[in-house]
Amino acid sequence: MSLAPLQSINERQLNTRSNAVQTPVKNAAHSSAQHLENKENVPHSNHKRVDFQQQNPHLQDQQPPVKKKKEKLSALCKTPPSLIKTRGRDYHRGHFLGEGGFARCFQIKDESGKIFAAKTVAKISIKSEKTRKKLLSEIQIHKSMRHFNVVQFIDCFEDDTNVYILLEICPNGSLMELLKKRRTVTEPEVRYFMTQICGAIKYMHSRRVIHRDLKLGNIFFDKNYNLKIGDFGLAAVLANDRERKYTVCGTPNYIAPEVLMGKHSGHSYEVDIWSIGVMIYALLIGKPPFQSKDVNMIYERIKNRDFAFPKDKYISNEAKTLIHDILSTDPLERPSIEEIIDYVWFRGIFPSCTLSTVMSEDPNYEQIISAEESYINFQNCLERSGLLNKAKDWQQVSIQQLPEDVDKLGSSYYRPSTILPQSLSPGDTRNKYQEIVDLDAQRKLNDLARESRIRRAKQATLKKDLVANSTNVIKSEISLRILASECSLTLNGILEAEAQKKMGGLPPSRLPPIKHPMIVTKWVDYSNKHGFSYQLSTEDIGVLFNNGCTVLRLADAEEFWYISYDKSEGWVASHYLLKEKPQELLRHLEVVDFFSKYMKANLSRVSTFGREEYHKDDVFLRRYTRYKTFVMFELSDGTFQFNFKDHHKLAISEGGKLVTYISPSHESLTYPLVEVLKYGTIPSYPESNFMEKIVIIKEALKQKSSVIRVD
Repeated sequence: MSLAPLQSINERQLNTRSNAVQTPVKNAAHSSAQHLENKENVPHSNHKRVDFQQQNPHLQDQQPPVKKKKEKLSALCKTPPSLIKTRGRDYHRGHFLGEGGFARCFQIKDESGKIFAAKTVAKISIKSEKTRKKLLSEIQIHKSMRHFNVVQFIDCFEDDTNVYILLEICPNGSLMELLKKRRTVTEPEVRYFMTQICGAIKYMHSRRVIHRDLKLGNIFFDKNYNLKIGDFGLAAVLANDRERKYTVCGTPNYIAPEVLMGKHSGHSYEVDIWSIGVMIYALLIGKPPFQSKDVNMIYERIKNRDFAFPKDKYISNEAKTLIHDILSTDPLERPSIEEIIDYVWFRGIFPSCTLSTVMSEDPNYEQIISAEESYINFQNCLERSGLLNKAKDWQQVSIQQLPEDVDKLGSSYYRPSTILPQSLSPGDTRNKYQEIVDLDAQRKLNDLARESRIRRAKQATLKKDLVANSTNVIKSEISLRILASECSLTLNGILEAEAQKKMGGLPPSRLPPIKHPMIVTKWVDYSNKHGFSYQLSTEDIGVLFNNGCTVLRLADAEEFWYISYDKSEGWVASHYLLKEKPQELLRHLEVVDFFSKYMKANLSRVSTFGREEYHKDDVFLRRYTRYKTFVMFELSDGTFQFNFKDHHKLAISEGGKLVTYISPSHESLTYPLVEVLKYGTIPSYPESNFMEKIVIIKEALKQKSSVIRVD
């Protein structure tokens, strides 16, 4: 809800509604700024329909039927009385200021002459308990806010017809009005604006409050042209930082993509970060990035991140980089408030305040403010907005404020005669301003922060997607501990190889010797009846039965192993000759024979590895886990095999030192992992997407290494 600029008025004018001030009615041209949830796209009351057939029968064939006209709930709000009495304090109603979907706003003046803004909500519009709770929530949230850049909550009360929310008066309009009058805003001004806004958002988020309707029309200039965030009608409080909200709400041009996903993903603090990017773009370009006459088209553009920078509007590369990063579809890839103000863009020309001519004139700050002055101004703005990191060794300085009645001296802008505090000696200057001149280093820090966010986002996506479709149940806690230990050992081996790669790799003499691992070459999941059957590269056939035991029939001898869980040792294996098989295992061996014949007749080997002397001990499958995009096998010798749906397979063996690649054409190759990491892909097989798969493998091992207890 935008407030019109406050004009000086006398006592007679205060209680007189000016003919020049009309209640603004938003037309179809402004439909893209309408709210979604009980704000401006709410069911409206109908105007009384005019029946042309009864009043003018002769026009029956000439006039089309009149459509029912809708009006906003704010239209139900009756103009408050000229004298509002409440709890022993009287207020005099002044001019009408503006309206939104729910409320109208008026000037009111107390007996001491102090002027406030009164947000007025008609009681008749509060038709349900849900609406009442929403209004109370807005009041409670706004009342709890105490920040220099948040509109101050003063009081709230009610009479027979209205509820009144008294707020700090912001008489100089909003950023939306600024954009309408100026069309575009200079980058130094936007830096100053956004620093103040970021300070307020950081404060809100520190109190676990999401605003959810940050837009140019909800950010106001106070009497000194400082910016204040207002309108907490859609704000929500999180019970903890992990909670997600699922209500689809906001203003179309500013809605984050995860809000549009609604029930699928939920949303949190990052929706306010998204709004920062939209506002920066809108102020610099003149319109929001996803603007369209059709609201559904806006939503499609938001979901597809479909925006561009027009060639006819100048915008610095640093600003483009910041906007691109903030408007990331994945919330986890967006920079935090602290990371935003660390962007190189904020190291540009930075004013000390907003001039009172902001609504009408483009300032030329580039010619009057130096880099050193900008640095001081930036630090002061950070401090006032609550963004200054006290841990950093920044000199706390103050700069002379512009006199309230002087913005210009002659034809040149007012410039303080003293800029630097006396505590800054010439010898200190280079160190104090080192951050300004070393923009390349700051860009590198921004790049590193971006890469880290993208990496964290990918890991979070992996965690979300890495949900097992099926796996065998492990009934022994010691067995789970053994498996977790093996996963942890192999994960550490991969991390060690990555560290070695960063150091330039290993000399040939230190590379691990190549040793082909034992792998699963065929498998059949028949766990809905018997269990999971597999053939190893030794051609041994195993069945992991649903009761947890395994029968492994050896290919080179007339004998087999029976492996079961043991509470103290994990697994216990018993060796039998086929001719001496126990009666109680006959049925198990029949199932093994069945699967052996089935796999021989229907499945092909996935590897070129032949029958070799792999190990002295026989190997069996301890656990299998089926995920959406791959199957994970954990073998008893510590080998981990990953069969991906794209028919590329990887096996990690020897504690993470070796990696084996099996191609869709069954070509099998084994390398030291550090060498593949140095190369960046499997030699001659770039289509394997090795680096992407190793990230998935690490996450799977990480998850498995933390599961050490029986449910």
